[in-house]
Amino acid sequence: MIPRIIHQTWKTEVLPENFRVFSESWRGLNPGWTYRFWSDRDLLEFVGRYYPDLLELFCSYPQGVQRADAGRYMLLHHFGGIYADMDAECVRSLEPLVGEERVILCEEPQTHLAWGARSRGFERMFFNGVMASPAGHPFWRHLLGRMVETRTATDVLDATGPYLLTGAVLSYAEREARLRIEGANFFNPVDSLGQAHPAADGAPGYAIHHWAGTWWKREERGWWRRKRDNLARKYYRLKGRLLGGRRLDPVAARAGVAKAALAAPWPAGGNIAILVPVRDASQHLAGFLAAVDALDVPKERLKLVFCEGDSRDDTWDRLVKLTGPLKARYRDVVLLRRAMGTRFEPARRWERGVQRARRAGLAQVRNHLIDEGLTAADDWALWVDVDVWRFPADIVAQLLGARARIVVPNCVINPGGPSYDLNSFLTKPVRRDHRYYRMMKDGLFQPPADYPLRLKLSDLRHSERVPLDSVGGTMLLVDAALHRGGLRFPELPYDDLIETEGFGRLARDCGVTPVGLPRVEVLHVPW
Repeated sequence: MIPRIIHQTWKTEVLPENFRVFSESWRGLNPGWTYRFWSDRDLLEFVGRYYPDLLELFCSYPQGVQRADAGRYMLLHHFGGIYADMDAECVRSLEPLVGEERVILCEEPQTHLAWGARSRGFERMFFNGVMASPAGHPFWRHLLGRMVETRTATDVLDATGPYLLTGAVLSYAEREARLRIEGANFFNPVDSLGQAHPAADGAPGYAIHHWAGTWWKREERGWWRRKRDNLARKYYRLKGRLLGGRRLDPVAARAGVAKAALAAPWPAGGNIAILVPVRDASQHLAGFLAAVDALDVPKERLKLVFCEGDSRDDTWDRLVKLTGPLKARYRDVVLLRRAMGTRFEPARRWERGVQRARRAGLAQVRNHLIDEGLTAADDWALWVDVDVWRFPADIVAQLLGARARIVVPNCVINPGGPSYDLNSFLTKPVRRDHRYYRMMKDGLFQPPADYPLRLKLSDLRHSERVPLDSVGGTMLLVDAALHRGGLRFPELPYDDLIETEGFGRLARDCGVTPVGLPRVEVLHVPW
């Protein structure tokens, strides 16, 4: 059962004056309880002694709030009791909670869902500022396991904060029996804007969170900076329009997708066309075909479609030789050629200056595969890059299990490592200000790889599935009816994106939201 222990943490042993009244409220209303105050140094000693397997992770976090988040979960697991943020005020004796055998959590106010939770696919969000638990409860080991998997997440909320907690709750098999979930009023009745959210049943709460926000700061801009930034926005936006080249008309692009295809039912059959663009891929072909052969899908349901172009090695000849004996085993094998004439050194493939030409050429190859490789007999198109060298035998079943019309797994180089395919992402709310337009090049929005407002699938491993704003093509499952209905890969920028990124954005804008599976991994060759 929940023991009579209250835990609070702070950076040092010296507590700021404005927090002392809140800290006193927990002790004043609960005189028979043990009060444990933990400084950052105390937490380090605690983790090193009781959780040595997590010490390296704990010390690797770049922000103190991440260590505070991780520490509170471990404190509740080891000691049990109540954890409370320093800016949380106790308003009622905690004694009625002592007999509880479940972990007690409350929801965040509904107003907080709009700030990022819903974009991650969460319709509920759980608060980690005040929590209660018996000692040794297995839920915390489940959460700590998820925390290890989200170690590369770029957002604190995903790595250690409320989104991690929410994902752990929703994925916990015994949550109905072993977790007690209360409304926001229980520990958190006021949102970060100061708006009250009283309980619908009038039940009294135990705490109020005052949202001091010591680890984050709102951006403050004076009138002169606002004026300067507005002028810079207009300049860079105009520059991008003048030098960015042709782009798709977004209204026409959406109108070009047949409404009947968008409204089509889930495919009734199980025929899959594996579509593979190849270029300078001779060294990968044999291994790739072996990986495809290991799929647990009956071969009579699989069609292999390759499109080669612009190779400088013997890719075509080797492809013909290797696939010849396969035609009797698979539903069909189709070999296509499409030379685009794009030339660049492989070492330059990630440079900003070649992206428009490179990815426009890829889009044309993908669309050629749609036109020449898909037929009415195909229910699904499974796009796979030839340098994706390892994937589970049941990968098709896992993708289909998402019950979405567009699905991507998490493509990585190292198992559990950061995402390799950066084109599958979820976008945080972003102002298209001067900073946005400064990252435009050749009509495409090209932020750096560590751009903090794009969440990669490896940032979201706390969840089984997430809605996406864009998709990559290293592995991509698409309902073939969408392709046949005109949902293609933009060869010109659509909303400042092109090829697979533009495809994902166009699909979302047409009402078909792509789904990512952060915990389903496929491996790309490390070069």
